[in-house]
Amino acid sequence: MSDFLRYVLSKHTHIDEKLHEKLVVKALENQEVNKALEWIHLFQDKMIRYFMMYQEIEEFKEEHLVLPNGEVDRYYEYNFELINYPNLIITRIIGLEEVNLNFDLNSNTISGIPSMMTSSKLDIYFNHKKDSESKEEKKSIYFMINASPRSLWKDLPSDREGLYAKEDRIIDRGTFLDKKIISASVRGRSHAHVGSYRDDSYSFIELSNGWSLAAVADGAGSAQYSRQGAHLATTFIRDYFRNEEVLSRLNLLIDKYFEENSNRVIEEELNIPDDISSILSTSILDLFSYLQSFSEENNLLLEDIHTTLALTLCKKYDCGYLVLTYSVGDCPIVVYSEDRNTVNVLNTLDVGEFSGGTRFVTMKEIYQDSLSPRLRMYFIPSFTYLFIMSDGIYDPKFGTESNLMSIEHWNSFILDLKGDNEDGIGIDFLVDTTAEENLLQWMNFWSKGNHDDRTLLIIY
Repeated sequence: MSDFLRYVLSKHTHIDEKLHEKLVVKALENQEVNKALEWIHLFQDKMIRYFMMYQEIEEFKEEHLVLPNGEVDRYYEYNFELINYPNLIITRIIGLEEVNLNFDLNSNTISGIPSMMTSSKLDIYFNHKKDSESKEEKKSIYFMINASPRSLWKDLPSDREGLYAKEDRIIDRGTFLDKKIISASVRGRSHAHVGSYRDDSYSFIELSNGWSLAAVADGAGSAQYSRQGAHLATTFIRDYFRNEEVLSRLNLLIDKYFEENSNRVIEEELNIPDDISSILSTSILDLFSYLQSFSEENNLLLEDIHTTLALTLCKKYDCGYLVLTYSVGDCPIVVYSEDRNTVNVLNTLDVGEFSGGTRFVTMKEIYQDSLSPRLRMYFIPSFTYLFIMSDGIYDPKFGTESNLMSIEHWNSFILDLKGDNEDGIGIDFLVDTTAEENLLQWMNFWSKGNHDDRTLLIIY
């Protein structure tokens, strides 16, 4: 403390500087002076601590703190990471209750589901750990909650009396071979916003001789009556294979094939014999003729009822499942095995080599060449799920064809279906009476930029 004594002598006395050192030595020998110096030292340390404390408080007040914007009806969470302010304790935040948010003292976290759109002020109250009086300080910031994008979309009913009117959403459940099937088709937000119709359609049916059929069609958004084209495609193909003569002939050929190739039938894609291919090709050619006749009889162009089509015919054997597929367009047919952790796309999608444009069953050029490349036959010992979906599901959930073939993407998709998503909505596949309702609710998921019709059939 000798420097302090010299400072006092020079600043507060007129004593000759020659005597300063002697006086400092004398003063330091005095007990009372030493006690006073100790008190001054303690006071100095205390003031420094106060100044440092106030500095931390003021720096926090002045820091430009911006909270991420919230969104109505979407879970919000923000954690105050006070790394630069380790001695500050946030005690409460005023302004959160009005929007259904809470602040947790232990985790320094704001969380909740905002209930309303707002741009408001939040008052953050805090104190300093080293403040013996625990005085509350206040920092004010602005916080914004945006409207939910979903709320900006209207849900206008379609005209029930209009030409080729159809339901805005449908659901079904049933049996498929020795398994169950649930299905849902819902109008996309882009259609609901203007009160137009759902263009997707589907059908499924149990047939004779142990066969089952399922089909999905996606009407072209640019075609005026594509909804009718999709409806006609799925119902025609369903009714075509109801024909006992057609199905019996197919059944005999398939049984003959299995007898002749039983030792070679393994889990893989099989070469389709010409006679089996002929039956399937004839069904598609007859469908095209039917659509041509319909358009002519109703003074329409084929382009007015453009639609894709994906169908599968399946039969159960003791050793597994025979699966036949045909498709035009980009509706995937996919089989997933949980036990083997495998996934297989069972149809040819019109991407890649067909990237020149979308293909439809109503296009004449589809039939200029053999349909065989679009026909597939598989034998599958077992499976957990078989999916048929329109691009309203495929695009937001997978995005690319390569992702369709990724088991990691499918494992995530299955978890999503079971409720591992931001809405917390999933399907309980063990409860038959509500599974299709769960599917419909799940299909209301939000995906930015993806507002097409959504159709999904799940065989499980």
